[in-house]
Amino acid sequence: MNNSNFSHDGIHDTFTNLAAPNYFYEELNRLVARFERSQAEFRIINISFVGVKNGHESEVLEMAALLRTLLRGEDLAARLGMYEFGLLINGSHYESLSQRIAEEWSNSVDSKIALNFKIGKPQKGFKTLQLLNKMDES
Repeated sequence: MNNSNFSHDGIHDTFTNLAAPNYFYEELNRLVARFERSQAEFRIINISFVGVKNGHESEVLEMAALLRTLLRGEDLAARLGMYEFGLLINGSHYESLSQRIAEEWSNSVDSKIALNFKIGKPQKGFKTLQLLNKMDES
């Protein structure tokens, strides 16, 4: 995948039309601040392709289309890396969503690229970076 397939206008990833990393992290900061004020539940879901080093543009686009189909309007999907996606899910339907993504992915992608899921939960007193670091530990 060349760099022209991985560019951002600040809000959107121009290849997938999902949110760009900067926008994702701004929204995450906003959700963390809202959680601190009102305990409004949300989750971060990180999805990455397992064992993929290059190529697979069609699978990247397939994942983007799948996420657009399964997410609600109040949730956010972003492309964070070449083969990494981030979701910000408001409320508590994240477990069923992760399961639906995994099922739809395995049913629709011929190459059967394995997915890795990490789920982050806000905690009182945790700033955004602490939350992301805790996700990386799991």
